[in-house]
Amino acid sequence: MSFPLSTENWEPPDGLGYSSLRPVQLSAQGTAIAVLVALLVIAGPVMGVFIAKQSRSQLEKQRLLREQGVDATAVITRVWQTGGKDTKHMVSYRFDAGTGKASAPSKIWRTLTVDAALPIRYLPSRPGVNHPAAWNASIPPAVLPYAIAAMMLLPGALLGVVMRKQMRLLSEGRPAPGVITALRRADKNVTVFYEFQLLNGAVAKGRSSGGRRPPGVGTPCCVIYDPENPKRNAMYPMPMVKLAR
Repeated sequence: MSFPLSTENWEPPDGLGYSSLRPVQLSAQGTAIAVLVALLVIAGPVMGVFIAKQSRSQLEKQRLLREQGVDATAVITRVWQTGGKDTKHMVSYRFDAGTGKASAPSKIWRTLTVDAALPIRYLPSRPGVNHPAAWNASIPPAVLPYAIAAMMLLPGALLGVVMRKQMRLLSEGRPAPGVITALRRADKNVTVFYEFQLLNGAVAKGRSSGGRRPPGVGTPCCVIYDPENPKRNAMYPMPMVKLAR
């Protein structure tokens, strides 16, 4: 396979050169992503611990109401739904010792009306601990805290790996002449496909994210590749890293 462009007088972009171990630093986008990675790594465990504590608190509340609670009849003061994606069916009520509110199963919630009687159970020593007797409070699954922590840590770890690969490639990779051969659009991003010429004259292929406005097909470009494994390559400049000045 021959390279479609003449490379006889090709020179790498300013500052890139052919030397390895170039000093590199994060770009503005890379810095923003690094901050996001740090937030995800911190927030994942924090959210997991918070939800775990909430679950334990709800379980303890149910245990206390079951073992020490007394029955009472409350009067419904309000019935409503919360907005947003996670819609909840809510009811508030008052009874002789205090007030309370709870989320209700939708089937039961549809039968509730203001000023109607509502059987409840409460702790005489702590009337604020109360709940309707007809249903239990919903408890998050035991695996939920771990799942949420993993869901936040995994993207952060993946972004960190991509950033590290880009830094290493820009620092140690070899520049090569390339040409854009195809574009593939998906949502707001575009994947750029290209061919580039190795030092020995062979032609290799690669692809990179081209952002929202990539160069057109047939446009010459510069590609950085790993001399030991040309399949590791990226179009220059890279989004997350840049040469240190």
